[in-house]
Amino acid sequence: MKKLALIIAILTSVCSAAQAQVRWEFNYFALEIGMHHNFAGAPDTLQNLVVKTDQGSIPVYPIKNVEYTPGYTIGLQFHHDFNNDKMGLVFGANFSSLAASARYSSADKAVELKETNRITSVCFPVLLKFGHQIYNNQGYFYVGGQFNLNIGLTTIQKLKGNTEKVKHKQDKDSYNAFSTPIFVGFNYKLFNMRFSIMPQSFLNKDYTVSIGQANNKQTITPNTAQPNTMFYISTSFVIPISQWTTNRSYLLSKIF
Repeated sequence: MKKLALIIAILTSVCSAAQAQVRWEFNYFALEIGMHHNFAGAPDTLQNLVVKTDQGSIPVYPIKNVEYTPGYTIGLQFHHDFNNDKMGLVFGANFSSLAASARYSSADKAVELKETNRITSVCFPVLLKFGHQIYNNQGYFYVGGQFNLNIGLTTIQKLKGNTEKVKHKQDKDSYNAFSTPIFVGFNYKLFNMRFSIMPQSFLNKDYTVSIGQANNKQTITPNTAQPNTMFYISTSFVIPISQWTTNRSYLLSKIF
């Protein structure tokens, strides 16, 4: 939380300095702080997923259900609203963490595992927004796309009935170098909601690992059965760092 607070303070200071130099009416920065909400299902089939227990190594298989996994995003936007106040462009840069979870169980249902794959990315969204008086009302719909530069993947496993989580930082070959989600959404005042689809999984489906002893090794592709497409919802607060915000708050008007 301290790191997050520091990031917010730095971004706010940078935007305030920029606004102090130039007073724009329809061009402004905005701070975005929000969450991703991913509802993912288990793969149709999965082999070679083995859980180590006190009774030894036990193979587990997908459970057909939907798992909710939260993520987060924090970033900076630049808004350029056209003079008619009905359309505009938004360019952004943010740091994001997105995850997908699935559950697996042994054949006798005695062992149940929850596995989460969490990807962290530096993202660059571009939006086209439209509405009526989009600056004055801060109410608009938008469509857009995003380039995600993936920088790390962590796999988290937790057995049912066990409070401990096992985390594995995966190597770079286990995930794709970039992802390109597309989305639609709307903004009202400070609240923003977005519906996104990622056509290609952030997991590398061709990734291979070797298991077994030196004289009895076999090669597997652990991600090959994972879903290709990911759907998720994002909710956030988009706070214009401009006169629009300070005019609505006496406290902010004194700070900025």
